[in-house]
Amino acid sequence: MNRLRLAFAVLALGGLVRAAVPETAASLSAQLQQLSIDPAQTYHVRDLQLSRGDLKIYLTEGVLSFTTPLAGRSVAAVFTTSHSEGGDGEILVFPPQRSERASLLHFTGSPNLDEHLTSAVFFFSDNTAEELHKQIAGRPIHPAADIAPELAQEANGILRENSSAIAVRLIGALLDRHPASLGFFYGMVGGRDQGPFDIGYDPDKFEPVSIGRVAPPASPDAEPRFQIWTSFRPRRTPPFSGHPGLLANYRIETTIHPDLSMASVARFEYTADASDGPVVLLNLARRLHVTSAKVDGTPAEVFERKSVGVLESKGAAPFLIVAASPLAPSTKHEIEVQYQGSVIRQTNAGSYFVDERSQWYPFLNPTLATFDLIFHCPENLRLVATGEPLDEQVSGGVRTVHRKTLIAESLAGFNLGDYTVSTESLGRYRIDVYANRGATSTPALSIPEDTASVLEYYSRRWMPLPIRSLAISPIEGYFGQGFPGLIYLSNIAYMREEDRPLELRDPRRNSFFSELLLPHELAHQWWGNIVSQANYRSAWLLEAMSNYSALEYLEQKKGPAELDAALASFRDDLCREQDGKPVESTGPVDFGERLLDNYGLIAWHTVVYEKGAWILHMLRRRLGDEGFQKLQRSVLERYATKPISNEDFRELAAGFVPANQPDRDLNLFFESWVYGTGLPHLAVRKSSRGVVLNLSGVEDDFSLDVPMDCTNSAGKPYIRWVRAITGDNAVDLPRRNACQLSPNTDFLYLAEPRTQ
Repeated sequence: MNRLRLAFAVLALGGLVRAAVPETAASLSAQLQQLSIDPAQTYHVRDLQLSRGDLKIYLTEGVLSFTTPLAGRSVAAVFTTSHSEGGDGEILVFPPQRSERASLLHFTGSPNLDEHLTSAVFFFSDNTAEELHKQIAGRPIHPAADIAPELAQEANGILRENSSAIAVRLIGALLDRHPASLGFFYGMVGGRDQGPFDIGYDPDKFEPVSIGRVAPPASPDAEPRFQIWTSFRPRRTPPFSGHPGLLANYRIETTIHPDLSMASVARFEYTADASDGPVVLLNLARRLHVTSAKVDGTPAEVFERKSVGVLESKGAAPFLIVAASPLAPSTKHEIEVQYQGSVIRQTNAGSYFVDERSQWYPFLNPTLATFDLIFHCPENLRLVATGEPLDEQVSGGVRTVHRKTLIAESLAGFNLGDYTVSTESLGRYRIDVYANRGATSTPALSIPEDTASVLEYYSRRWMPLPIRSLAISPIEGYFGQGFPGLIYLSNIAYMREEDRPLELRDPRRNSFFSELLLPHELAHQWWGNIVSQANYRSAWLLEAMSNYSALEYLEQKKGPAELDAALASFRDDLCREQDGKPVESTGPVDFGERLLDNYGLIAWHTVVYEKGAWILHMLRRRLGDEGFQKLQRSVLERYATKPISNEDFRELAAGFVPANQPDRDLNLFFESWVYGTGLPHLAVRKSSRGVVLNLSGVEDDFSLDVPMDCTNSAGKPYIRWVRAITGDNAVDLPRRNACQLSPNTDFLYLAEPRTQ
């Protein structure tokens, strides 16, 4: 085998039929570390092929060697061209979406992947071994046992290294009862042009096809990142049906020691599936280590390995709980997990920082569950968490805090520090503002009043929150975060403007910290906590809705000019160049955190938060103020008990589109703005029959409906919608009618033709 240096990533893998002989996770792990190629199953092969969704693999000529069985099953194979004079292999992928082709183009130089292979390692829990053996049996057999010893010298080490990286998923697949039809296929490939990269297919996941590679850390102390080149549902695949609600009724007790390490016991209910068998697969922050587990009161085996995580559990790592016997399907089982480690650190400024703020307890995505939380911490610290405050006591140098949620929530968080507390009441809400002791406290006194004003506005506009208390707490940095009943607010927002660092005192940053950040995080009490995302693709909606809600609050407080100015600054940000291209072109809003991993913080924030706000603003202009507000209320009412997807939002929004508008199902609107990229350049010139609308600055296949402000012969204004494609678009008008572009405060465009 050529000198293959394979990247690895823990893809979301499925399972296979449970082994005939009962095994433990520990014994399977030991066998996995001894995985080796099987001389008796080593062949010279020609013209083999595999099809997994839209992933096509051709083993044109080379040596294929299966590994020795694991738990009675063949789970891996090695392919190499180095022992064949005309050796070749090939992978073909044609992503169905324009945005995915653009992403693939960015990473590989081509919108479609056609890569020739020098070598590959495949792991699988589906019928791959059977398929390949059947093809081999139908051709002249050319055993290659004689080269197996030479091949093993390099291949065995690669197999063991990479199998260790996916050990949790692979062992879970060997122990559970997933049918082979829902098994995974995962390959680590050495390409002639692209070098090492990974391919994956898992039909049981939201996006079965994934291709990418592990990128080097951005800094020495940063974690490796898996860069997704493309990820999608194959053509002719039915809509994904998720499995929310598998976890319920959390009861978590956590002790935080003086050195900031923590020890926790989490108890919760798990609803088993028929395919689970004895296996429960969960996620937990990498900094935490599971020490023991029980299922229905009986000790269970625990298996975990820390490695590069998947997108759906970003920053966390999977682990297995293996019960002594199969779990009864469609039945709630009581799970207990004990774990320890540290997710808290003290900063140089002396404050405290929680790193894994939403991954400090065992979880699955998505989750909607109640949380009963008890914390023990040193008495000199104050702790605040999700849930209504039930009790707080100090005894023997330990402070004990008890909080419990009133309804099911999508996540829970906590914060701690050496705090002072101020309180304000607003109708049904109690507002507690925590400030770092020793910091200037006077500015923080305005935060309860500001919070009360924003809560009153949002509650009147949408609906009251299903909580009675809300805590605001500081976090060091330039950001905030909203948990149910708990908000992290940048410590900069606690400062008077004149006390902030000089580089943060310009008008735009002052507006962000003083006027927008708190309303944005408060909006997350509705958008993110009442309504939660179905998957990473719909995360933009909650961030954009919170961002735009903050702008709407600013608009009613200071006037429409403030909203227009903010949107204009967002448009400027989208036009700024990164790596020689506008930031907006890095990817569509539905890429979510893929933008963060692939292009960095600025691109992610600009596209998700700022373009996302523009999308909602344009939708508001289409529906009208009343229609947009009704849409918001409908989303909150309909998706309070189930996560929302992009298509859920589109279908609901389509019901509020006025009858006189085109694209009433909003398919083109979402294709252009949510699933695509492009900042259209628009210009209008007169013609003999009306006007000509020129669209430029976008790809040739870009199209959209453009609103134009028109007047009829009597001078009465009306909106004319024009379906525009790149180039000139003739707009015929009745005599004495006139049309011009709608203001660029209403529609996201650049008001000049693009210069070539």
